[in-house]
This record gives sequence, structure tokens and C-alpha cells, in this order.
Amino acid sequence: MAGVTTTDPAEVYRDGLAHGELRYQRCQWCATRFSQVSLLCATCGGTDFVWERSSGHGRIHALPRTAAPADWQECAAVVELDEGFRMQARLAPTAAHRIWRGAPVQLEVAETHDGSLRPLFRPVAA
Repeated sequence: MAGVTTTDPAEVYRDGLAHGELRYQRCQWCATRFSQVSLLCATCGGTDFVWERSSGHGRIHALPRTAAPADWQECAAVVELDEGFRMQARLAPTAAHRIWRGAPVQLEVAETHDGSLRPLFRPVAA
């Protein structure tokens, strides 16, 4: 990814969030994409990664079995991004009728209580 000057993967990821971006690593050997910062490819064992920027668009892949409409203030989900990788993420508070497996989502960056940033996905109209 052009413009990345640090070699610390966690810093590159955090810098992306600070710019409203979800950055991810892609293995140069086998093209596997990773939502979590990685130093070793789980598919081929490669150690050569490039940084790419996600569009921030995806779909809800899975929801917790215990989730009920009363729990939709903010809940965990597995989101599959348009780039083909999945990540554990939080869903933004939204009406229960907008949350289902396959619902389209869009990235937002949220600040936590300690001031750090994290990805958050908001269900959007299909």
C-alpha cells in the first residue's frame, strides 16, 4: 500500500482506522487475506505481506445464537467483506429488522471508552 512508512503491522492497522479505513494484509505468496495483524500466513507459511485497503462494504455472515432483538444495542457478528475475508466485528446499534444473515453492512470507525479505535459495521439498506 503506497504511503505506508512503518513496518509495525499493528501501527499500520491503527493508522488506517485513524483515517477511517480498514486495512488488511494479503500474503504475497498465496494471496490469502487476513483481517487480523499477522506475521505468518496460516495458509502457506509465508512471511511476505502487502497492505491493502478494504472498501468497507460487506455482509453479515454469522450472528451469535443467543442474540435477540433486545440485544441489538451493539452485538458481535462475523462480517464477510467484499474482498473475500471474514472478521469478528461489532454491529452498530440499529433496528432489529435490519439485522439478519446476509444483511449488507458498511464500515464505521468507533472510539472505545479508552480512546482507542475499532471497526464497527452498520447495517445499510440493500
